[in-house]
Amino acid sequence: MVKRGFWLLGVLLTVCLAAAAASAQSPYDDVLVAQGLKNLQLENYDEALADLKIAWEKGAKTAEKAFYLGVVSYRLADYPQSLEFMEEALRLDPQFNEARLQLAAIFLALNRPEEALPHLQELEAVPYKLPQTSMYLGQAALKRKQYEPAVRYFRQAEEDPNLAQEAKLQASTAMAAQNQFKDAKQVLTEAISLNPGTREAGFAQRYMEAMDRRIKETKPLRLHLGASFDYDSNVSLEPGDLNVANIVPLGRGDTVFTQFGTVEYEFLPTGPIGVMASYNLFETFHRRLTIYDVMSHTLGITPCYRGTTGTFWLPFRYNYTDLASDKYWTSYILTPTYLHMLKPNLGLEAGLRWTRNYYWWFQPFPQEDRSSQNYGGSLGLYYFLKKKEGYLQARFSYEYYDASGSNWTSSIYRLLLGGFYPVTEKFRINPTLEFVYQPFDHQWFNGVDYLAKRRDKTMIFGLQMFYKIYAGLDLNLHYYYIRDDSNIPLYDYDRSIVGAMIEYRY
Repeated sequence: MVKRGFWLLGVLLTVCLAAAAASAQSPYDDVLVAQGLKNLQLENYDEALADLKIAWEKGAKTAEKAFYLGVVSYRLADYPQSLEFMEEALRLDPQFNEARLQLAAIFLALNRPEEALPHLQELEAVPYKLPQTSMYLGQAALKRKQYEPAVRYFRQAEEDPNLAQEAKLQASTAMAAQNQFKDAKQVLTEAISLNPGTREAGFAQRYMEAMDRRIKETKPLRLHLGASFDYDSNVSLEPGDLNVANIVPLGRGDTVFTQFGTVEYEFLPTGPIGVMASYNLFETFHRRLTIYDVMSHTLGITPCYRGTTGTFWLPFRYNYTDLASDKYWTSYILTPTYLHMLKPNLGLEAGLRWTRNYYWWFQPFPQEDRSSQNYGGSLGLYYFLKKKEGYLQARFSYEYYDASGSNWTSSIYRLLLGGFYPVTEKFRINPTLEFVYQPFDHQWFNGVDYLAKRRDKTMIFGLQMFYKIYAGLDLNLHYYYIRDDSNIPLYDYDRSIVGAMIEYRY
């Protein structure tokens, strides 16, 4: 029976028309079948299907005819019809191993690996065409997310030179699914070296670029360092405290030097569960208005769960900030966030936010105490571009600022629109536009009189342009414009910030 299977495969590939004609019994069992096989060999699939269907309907119904009809239907991507004919071929001849192998391929194409598996295991036991059978067994295991056996089967399939390149590609996919990115990259390199000019090699090259990004993403240690020099047209309203704001006339500008550094360590860089610790230092130095010099320390811990269609983060951060070398502000922030991938390039983000703020500067009157508990949430969309190197973003958020002082108790509504786009390999842009509406709960108190309830409508425009100097090293040119339209004159202002930054990422 094994010899018979090989003879049938030879008929399919070489089409022995003369032999078929010599053994003919009727026009439907010789001429039309031979003609159909010739069209199949010439890839004239529609004509081959028509010839073979007539031979099937008017001639003898043999396992061979059913097999060829299944093959042609498969080539036309009509998998349900292909399945019907291939099952009929096996019914007519249960020992037809080539039909069994093709039936398994059809089940895999229909994403029904459980039904392909018994046929493949039977062929493996014979054994019949072991490299090709192993290839299909690997694909079945991959579809069932059984990655270790999938790699083993693909390695067996590599014994056939005709399958080696495709088998290596499939093996690298199974390795990447186990977060074995370095091994997967090595296998991709081997696949390309087998035949650099094939379509598979081109795919492997693109896949390797994605693998490089994943290797970087899964490094346990990450650094982000930077320094910038800016001109700020309206320093005086920062940080917004009345007692401080009255020291300097409104609208006064200054140059400012900023330095920052962030270090992150991922304790579990691969697998579904992750835990990351982080520390950030942020420091500003003003040339003239040194009363606004800030030093900020932020410690964070972020557990996360990485699912197949989304990721859940639970960041908790502690911040301590000095203003002009005096203790100014501390906070505790918890922001659980979930990003669900609706499609490969479309993500839905939902989050909650809790903040506890403590302001330590002397307040001139109780109404001005900004210490608070804040509660809120957000909902956003991400549309990813250029293999997730770029994105478009829209996010709406709400936060209730429950302050100790009545001057600051308010609701904050934000709409953020933004994007990140790699124009070239070295040049990227990041525009953002944010609208903030902040109605306050109580009448504003200036220390003498109660005035109207404060209403702020703020627009913040930002544009960052990045130029890659070297791997991980970027030049960042940026501009920000802030317009706060407030019914309280003290908070009605314009502000522009323009500058340049050098930043390094590892």
